[in-house]
Amino acid sequence: MSWKIGRIEVSSFKAFKHINLDLGTSSLLTLDGPNGYGKTSIFDAVELLLTGQIKRIHNLFSTLMTKNKANYDDNLFWNTRSGKNDLSIKIEFVDGERKLVLARHAPVKTFETKANNRADKFKHFSLYELPDFYSKAYTAANKRENEFLDKIFGSNFRENFSFLNYLEQGQNKLLHTRVDERKDALGSLFNISDIAAEIENCRSITARLTRHLNDEKRKAEENSLNTECTALREMVQADLGSAEYRKLSTIEPGPSWDKEDPFPTYDRDVHAQFLEFIRKLSDLLPQKAAIRIRAGNEEIEANINLHAESLSSLARLGTDMGKLDDLDQTKKEIDQLAKATAILKKGPSVITAEQARTLPGWSTDRLEWFETQITTRNDLQTKNTANDSAAAELARLKQQIFEEHAKLYPDDKLCPLCGNDWGSHASMLEAVEERAQKIADALGNDGKALVDLISSMTTELATIETHVREREAILKPGYNDALHKTLTAAKTRLPAIQQLDERLRAEGIQITFTFNEDEVVVASRLEELRNLMRAKKTDEVVTPPDDWRQIIDTVFKDLQDFYIFDPQDLKNKALYIKIKANEAQSSKLKKCLDALQKIRRENDAAEKAKDKVNRLRATLEKAEQKYADQTISEIELIFHIYSGRLIQNYQRGLGLFIESRDGKQLRFLTAEKSDHDAVMSMSTGQVSALSLAFFLSLNKVYADVPLILIDDPSQSLDEVNIASLTDLLRCELNHCQLIVSSHEEDISAYMRYRFNRAGLTTSSLNMQRLAKEAL
Repeated sequence: MSWKIGRIEVSSFKAFKHINLDLGTSSLLTLDGPNGYGKTSIFDAVELLLTGQIKRIHNLFSTLMTKNKANYDDNLFWNTRSGKNDLSIKIEFVDGERKLVLARHAPVKTFETKANNRADKFKHFSLYELPDFYSKAYTAANKRENEFLDKIFGSNFRENFSFLNYLEQGQNKLLHTRVDERKDALGSLFNISDIAAEIENCRSITARLTRHLNDEKRKAEENSLNTECTALREMVQADLGSAEYRKLSTIEPGPSWDKEDPFPTYDRDVHAQFLEFIRKLSDLLPQKAAIRIRAGNEEIEANINLHAESLSSLARLGTDMGKLDDLDQTKKEIDQLAKATAILKKGPSVITAEQARTLPGWSTDRLEWFETQITTRNDLQTKNTANDSAAAELARLKQQIFEEHAKLYPDDKLCPLCGNDWGSHASMLEAVEERAQKIADALGNDGKALVDLISSMTTELATIETHVREREAILKPGYNDALHKTLTAAKTRLPAIQQLDERLRAEGIQITFTFNEDEVVVASRLEELRNLMRAKKTDEVVTPPDDWRQIIDTVFKDLQDFYIFDPQDLKNKALYIKIKANEAQSSKLKKCLDALQKIRRENDAAEKAKDKVNRLRATLEKAEQKYADQTISEIELIFHIYSGRLIQNYQRGLGLFIESRDGKQLRFLTAEKSDHDAVMSMSTGQVSALSLAFFLSLNKVYADVPLILIDDPSQSLDEVNIASLTDLLRCELNHCQLIVSSHEEDISAYMRYRFNRAGLTTSSLNMQRLAKEAL
């Protein structure tokens, strides 16, 4: 393919606000002008578009900047002086009648994300294939991946761009790479990357196999299996006879040693635990009597603790624990009598029929008569004036006061209403009756009738009141409010307390005391009850082991099952466990041997695989070295000629050689035999010439795209080297499109002159003038 650059347009990139370069069809294009006017920026723009990165900037960033900082406020590539405009690089490629327009584009909003401003980040510069040079259709349909460039310009074009098509300002970095690493740097150029990847895979596989073989955990497992196999061989016994399986435990689920298959997989520690438990259970069997005594004593103590609250209540209530129902009934009647007293105090003037019905002690038909009186009273109270009603009520109250006063002071001569001294009690009563008669005479007929009615009703209620007082006199002395409250609080526990009382009576412990709320008395009673219960314990002559109950509870549902247990059954169980352990040991030995054999087979297979991989790697390394050696030999003659033409005044001989050391290295040698690389004995200008010679040799042999970019070769070359370079380019590489920058106009003019003499077209772009025109 013969793609060449026709036009370049750069917007908002580095030094350029906007610049448009027309390269035409010239074989040589020189970019002229002083330093600082964007010559290198043009090369950076081309490299960014064709490779997706600027390698020089990437290397400088990794050398100079810290790795940890991710966000930067400014972007090295975006020219903000042009305003908030998108960054774009556009190049039109020409191949005869064919044209191809490629572009890199980054919208303004991209740079608002500070992480995109890292100088070694280029992913946000997207690649586009445009329909024409003037298009700005940066759409998803026109977007291309970087692999598209390799498809257009040839395999590995992007990786080899800096070796074949573009020589940066100064010396080629490859020359300052260690001699045994130069070949690896040119791996994609020599087409040995795939072989190198396979060699690395071989190394990785070998390392993994080695780690697998040397794994400490695996070795420990192998040693452990070996030791276990040896131990199991010693433990496996001859025929132990037979024993029938019989379940001994009565608890569910039973212990593991009582299962039909106690050893799903043999374990020495589990076997020892089973035998130890059988021994402990066997030691308990002769102590059944002692255990029965201990269990009885513990049961007594457990009952004391279990019924602690009921015992405390029993010590407080005593024989009165069953009186709750009687006290409830008595309390109910006392409350009813109190309610009746409250009603009676209201008097006949206001008592209602409903209230009268709730009063106790009515004689036959008297309640019905009293209800009739209430109806009549209500009618009279409606007809009478307020004064008549008040007078009737006063008459009643007067009568009630004097009756109550006479009960307390039967011979008192002082009036209980006004306190006047009448000389004698009889004189006081006559004065009161006289006054009452005057009040009565002042009333009307209905008023008098109301007074008489109230008087008769008062007499009837006095009978009821007498009945109420008599009942209260009978009930209140027999009612214990503290006992009632205590029984009510313990109502839900009374059945348990009564059951405990019956159990104590059955054991000969009689409760003879009554209710007492004195805490000292109650505490004394409680302690006495505990002592009486503990007195039922039996003295222990033989002391069982501390874990006797834990052993029995592990096997038996209750103690009765232990008491009837036959010792011969336990001996049979011990034999059964030994037989099953022997069977499990034999099975475990077989499994251990199989596992050990598996590990050893895997080790043998890994060793064989490792040996095969090592042989394969050796074969690949030899093939790689042979191919690299052959590939290097392809450029050796051209490099010798080119270096001789560019370095004409070298004191160690004309022309340099390349040595590959069987494809392992890439070393530059002089005509004089030396173990040192030629770069070490050269001046800066000579190294630059060597760099050019090697770069042009690689381009001559390997480049698929006829494009050569050289950034300011005159920086380090003298006039003789420049003249040699010009002749070399116009004679050997005249099929290529050459873009060369120079800050010296006479050198630029000389190069164009030599090309013109050879009949090749040239053109020049003055970057300083173009920059001013773009302002």
